[in-house]
Amino acid sequence: MDAHALLTTQGWRGKGHSLHITDDSIGLAKPLLLSRNDDTKGLGTKQHFTSDQWWMNAFDEQLKGLDTSKEGRVQQTVTTGKLNSIEKGSLGKYYLYTSFVRGGFLEGTLGDEKDSSTDSDEATPNTDEPEPRRETKEERRARKEARRKRKEERAKVRAARRERKAKASKSEPSSDADEEKRRRRAKKEEKRRKRKEKEAK
Repeated sequence: MDAHALLTTQGWRGKGHSLHITDDSIGLAKPLLLSRNDDTKGLGTKQHFTSDQWWMNAFDEQLKGLDTSKEGRVQQTVTTGKLNSIEKGSLGKYYLYTSFVRGGFLEGTLGDEKDSSTDSDEATPNTDEPEPRRETKEERRARKEARRKRKEERAKVRAARRERKAKASKSEPSSDADEEKRRRRAKKEEKRRKRKEKEAK
């Protein structure tokens, strides 16, 4: 099957042009490139690139920075390598777990009896402040009586308000209903009168 011939019969202008009839800016002028599997590894496997061995380069750089000339002691002379820049630079600051605030260790609840007795002494500090004065029975009774009176007053106000609402709601619908009845009666009387007049004619 000749794809070029088939597309030209459908109106394609040739190689380097898009499939649009008049405008090359609409559509793709180059064909889509497909990755073909030419090896025998099977579908889905990726090639293993070993050209950039960054771990080996970083390790060599750190080894070159070690100085062993002084009395068998090892000193690091180069501190600006790639590994050091990651460790001390901006990349090392923003790893996943570096954003957590570090706190103290959790201590167990079980301990020596001596520790628990000292803890209880520390929990109740000795202060020279006097304790607040307790109210007497008379003061408590007076306070409760005043509260009871306030409740009664509120209940009376609520009851009066309910009565006023009930009276208002009863009076309005009844007057409306009475007026509606009167209007209907007048209408019926008018119909009866007209019917009698028709019969009389």
